[in-house]
Amino acid sequence: VNEEISVKHLPSTEPDPHVVRVGWSLDSCSTQLGEEPFSYGYGGTGKKSTNCKFENYGETFAENDVIACLVDFECGEEVEMSFMKNGKWLGVAYRVRKELLGGRALFPHVLVKNCAIEFNFGQREDTYFSVPPGFTFIQHLPVAERVRGTLGPKSKAECEILMMVGLPAAGKTTWAVKHAAANPSKKYNILGTNAIMDKMRVRRPPRSPRRRGCRASSRRHRPLLPKVMGLRRQRNYAGRWDVLIQQATQCLNRLIQIAARKKRNYILDQV
Repeated sequence: VNEEISVKHLPSTEPDPHVVRVGWSLDSCSTQLGEEPFSYGYGGTGKKSTNCKFENYGETFAENDVIACLVDFECGEEVEMSFMKNGKWLGVAYRVRKELLGGRALFPHVLVKNCAIEFNFGQREDTYFSVPPGFTFIQHLPVAERVRGTLGPKSKAECEILMMVGLPAAGKTTWAVKHAAANPSKKYNILGTNAIMDKMRVRRPPRSPRRRGCRASSRRHRPLLPKVMGLRRQRNYAGRWDVLIQQATQCLNRLIQIAARKKRNYILDQV
């Protein structure tokens, strides 16, 4: 992690202004590392996550820390994923049965927020820390043993942009999601406030017992509100809807500016 970029433009109440999450995922996974099946991440908050399930793991890390992502395919019927921080092994984070992967390759994956990072796949002559015995940098593997990920459009002329048109609640978002899933090789990026809202996490304040002497629930408190689909989601944000939709719209405007400079396929799901 080279640098935690200044975030003076963010409110002081922002809980996690700098985020780095590293790990592995299938080529078919989205960019949200650790938030869907077959996507395995380890973040700077000292949490590991897969399929949106976050658990304590290892240590926190931040600027100037070096994280090594290790994957071991020689563990019998399982694949083991582990991580190192500044040369210290943090233990096995994930064990996945090979039959579940079905022969599909795992690819290095990183998710960042307001951070500058640097990678070493083996191109550096000197390593930050020594590599554990038995492990090899990806770049040092023979080409025949590597698996190429999905190739994006070679030029802007080859890019596709689909724009959804229709009345509210007509099924535009449903169609966009299904179309993207039915054409995984296209790697469609869905741009819209709905897609942004679905990736947002709203922190839930801790509950207190209603009456003195009441015993609190034994179930663990969930720190984040779940994703809420459909038009009724507005009721779940209790007065914060206007703030959230304003933030989502600002994010969308910025994403559209970025999209104009990238050679990718897009579905614009916004009226």
